[in-house]
Amino acid sequence: MSVSLEKPSSLASRFRDALPSVFKKSRNSEIWGVDIKHAEWQVVEMFWKSHSAIPALQLPRAIASLENTLEWRCFSEPRDLLAKAKSIHSDLNMCHITLDQDQYVLWVSIDEVAIKAYTTIHQSLGTAYGLMKPGLAVIEKLSTLLLHAAASSDPPDYSASCVVEFKTHHANQNTKRGQQPYQQTFCKALKDLATLIRYHYPSILGKAYIINPREEYLVSLDIDEALLRNTTILANPEDLALHLGSQIPPRYGGTGKSFAESDFLHRDSEESTSLETPEVGGAAAAVAASSTEIEKTEADKETTASSTCTSPKEDLETEEQPKLRLIYSETIGPPSIILDPDDLHTAEDLCPDKMGARVCFADSDMVVKFGHGVGLGEAEALHLASTRTTIVTPKLLSAYILDGVGYIVMSYERGEPLNQYWDRVSPEEQNRVLETLRDYVNQMREIPGDFIGPLDRSPCRDGIFEAGYGDYTRYSYGPYESEESFDEGIIQALRDRFPPKVFDEHREDDMESTFFNGEYMLYQTVRELKNHKIVFTHADLHPGNIIVRADGTVVLLDWGLAGFWPEYWEFYRAMNSIPWRTSWDRMVEKFIPPFYIEYSVMKRVFGTVWN
Repeated sequence: MSVSLEKPSSLASRFRDALPSVFKKSRNSEIWGVDIKHAEWQVVEMFWKSHSAIPALQLPRAIASLENTLEWRCFSEPRDLLAKAKSIHSDLNMCHITLDQDQYVLWVSIDEVAIKAYTTIHQSLGTAYGLMKPGLAVIEKLSTLLLHAAASSDPPDYSASCVVEFKTHHANQNTKRGQQPYQQTFCKALKDLATLIRYHYPSILGKAYIINPREEYLVSLDIDEALLRNTTILANPEDLALHLGSQIPPRYGGTGKSFAESDFLHRDSEESTSLETPEVGGAAAAVAASSTEIEKTEADKETTASSTCTSPKEDLETEEQPKLRLIYSETIGPPSIILDPDDLHTAEDLCPDKMGARVCFADSDMVVKFGHGVGLGEAEALHLASTRTTIVTPKLLSAYILDGVGYIVMSYERGEPLNQYWDRVSPEEQNRVLETLRDYVNQMREIPGDFIGPLDRSPCRDGIFEAGYGDYTRYSYGPYESEESFDEGIIQALRDRFPPKVFDEHREDDMESTFFNGEYMLYQTVRELKNHKIVFTHADLHPGNIIVRADGTVVLLDWGLAGFWPEYWEFYRAMNSIPWRTSWDRMVEKFIPPFYIEYSVMKRVFGTVWN
């Protein structure tokens, strides 16, 4: 299909010329339900226009932005979401899309109390990711409508107005510190959605009208500066007619049709296409047909926690390309940031002497932890701590596994390690830190688990599980469904430290064998570890992972060993770390409930497998 282009600027021309390499690298050329290689040029125009703040960097930033979006769409498949969210939208009645004087308007009513009431019917609404998905479905639908409209307009317009109304519940007006857990979840969903819109739907919202604004929802949203400059704050819904005209619904001061009569969100794709694009032709028809066809054929796809991205277009397959394997957490949701692995080779290391996973700067205020041993369980633990507790942690920005390498992108936390801070502050300040740590640990212990292991149900990680004889890749322990099976896993780890010939050449049931009797006694001691609760556990609370900000805030770092563990595990792990001062052992019991007998058993197990 030939593409008809207007005379683009030099910058636009260079961007257009770069598109083939972008498609090849991304292994995808679909955006908003359209193959942009065969659509009008303006379909991708918003990407380079949205990066005009720094002219010298406009082109590379636009290319990187488009590549990131193409990769994200490849594995997240946002077009699947609308069919899945149809019943949710129908029940909640919180989102609508109308057409007012040739301008689409997105209407959003935010009432977390009303939405929470539907969590018994739609359980997905109980998580930030589950809340975010219906919102993303609406944005994807809006993008389709805008493409249809732009195909028959001159010049094309790919932006809509947005009206956000916050419903007030005076009994629930909390500051951020005092937010209720579900309100925190809702704020997290809005934050994630705002980030996705900014990076993957640039300029889709041209103007915004916020009615009865709520600070706790708005202060942390990642919103484009251009949209902020075109945002109007209103105290009353009826005032909106002064800005959008009299044809809007009566609730907002207009005399137009109600949402039930004018909503495009819930119309079938065939009906909406006929209403939106009465006459289209050429490339514009291809845009409309492509979008409509995808809506019909993609609706029954199932979204999975892991997706394989391959090129959907024949001409992207002329060269044999390696498959891009990207896995993400269903709990956290698709990553909003995907870093170029090549850029990380020269990135500045935050912990240059650290073995194993690398931690380096991805930006001045952002770090990434990555490596073959980095799992999504660590990211899920960080997510759980930040959404279910008031524990201060690095802010989780993105998490995924790409080609077998795990990446966790998070905020860079400035602070002083506990062992340095401790020696220069007063006893009163030392006690305040211990009280904060005790509160953090108690909050974690209030989150029960029904299995033992990392949150992503990957194998258990600890030194006692890393001493197997020979090739370590042969060994895997857990996760375990009970403490009894966990104990047997520990015993198996003790046995795995020996070469197989030990059991081939000697009888384990020889009651006169001093060696095997000693082993038997240790196994039986381990089996006496029972009747413990399984709780959420950091599992690496040593002074290097505890930092104190300049304002005195205590931050917990490195959740790589966190998961659901027996309630004694936190104490064992803290006591088993290398003490930075003699008083550390007695300091630990001041913020972690002590389990000295269990610690003694596990200390013996650890010493046995490594000696």
